Amino acid sequence: MATDAMFWDDGSAECQGSWALLTDIKLISNSHKYPQGAAMKSEFRKHQDKLSARTAIALKEEARKARFTYGMQNAVRLKKALASVGLHHLQDSTLLSPEIHKLHAKQLADRYLKKLATVQRLVRRQQRDLIQVNKRYGVKVDPRSLAAQDRFRFPTVLHSMEVLDVDRTLRTVRAFKEQLQSVIERCRGLWCLGVIEVEVVSMDLMRQLTDQSDSEERKLAVCESMVKRLPKRHQGLSVFFLIHFHGIVVATQPRHFTDLEQQLRRQWKHEPRQVLMKPLSKVFNGKAKTPEKSVVDIARYITKGGNDWIKKKAYLRYKLSFDQEHLESEDAWVNKNWRRNQTLRGERIEEGLEDTLAMSRSEIAALASVIDGMMGTTRSRTGYLVFARSKRRKLSTTGSA
Repeated sequence: MATDAMFWDDGSAECQGSWALLTDIKLISNSHKYPQGAAMKSEFRKHQDKLSARTAIALKEEARKARFTYGMQNAVRLKKALASVGLHHLQDSTLLSPEIHKLHAKQLADRYLKKLATVQRLVRRQQRDLIQVNKRYGVKVDPRSLAAQDRFRFPTVLHSMEVLDVDRTLRTVRAFKEQLQSVIERCRGLWCLGVIEVEVVSMDLMRQLTDQSDSEERKLAVCESMVKRLPKRHQGLSVFFLIHFHGIVVATQPRHFTDLEQQLRRQWKHEPRQVLMKPLSKVFNGKAKTPEKSVVDIARYITKGGNDWIKKKAYLRYKLSFDQEHLESEDAWVNKNWRRNQTLRGERIEEGLEDTLAMSRSEIAALASVIDGMMGTTRSRTGYLVFARSKRRKLSTTGSA
């Protein structure tokens, strides 16, 4: 035994490792003679197994947090993200799938177009009546002042920030949906159909931006305000879900829009920018835009599922502002943003490096799970939709209000 020790122990790492291996072999071979040796080996193996398990967990967690490289296709990002947490079945079943998005966008657009056609028929009838009034009373009111497009609005309601907890977020979404429906039903002369969206927001990246646009500054201010309403233990997190609503509201009279906006602001009053009510665009890039084109574009946009929207395509990337920039390509989007962020400047030097504005695998998987949960609340997989209309008030037979 002493000879063995002198032969192997020359102080080198290689020799020390070999000596340890020889010792293990001897312990195993003599385990029937020395039971304590077998016990030592058993403990050693258990220790190694625990280390291996912890290492595997750490590597898996690191992979989930890793971000994708610039230029990687959206479908590949989604597939890899879902695979990292064993959610392969969501690959082609949520709005993040281009085919599912296309189907749901068309279904929503068809409902918008049907409502638009109804309003247009009503407006044409009112225009004819106005022409008759002009002739009868000798007045000159332009019938073109009555336009179907003016009966439509595009509302946005920012509800809250939430931690990346799927069950908790779905509970918040359900409560938000009920609140929206209740507010609209209490108003008069309204029809509303829209979508609850969940966006992954990086507070760290928004704070890093220099030379912020008005929209970026507004988004950061609103999100900061919302984060402060979360429990203190969550306020220090860097990434959250932003739960919000987009849709189309149709009113029988313009004053009903004002009433709706006031009611929404009473309900969502923590931040003055939580509620926005915009008319449909009549001009885009210097060209006239029809109401038909507007409602189809809105349907495609609000069913996108993903965070950002570039040239009618969703991207699994952080969106740093509220307003759409109408950029014509992913390259244009990157060129606009990377110069304004120090981290991006360092990483955009060459292709294949990490895309700082890309969502991580775990964030994408969480978003897909939330969207799947919202969709699954109805058999038609449209549980993310919010439909509401003013409730007709019953006429009183006693004369009282």
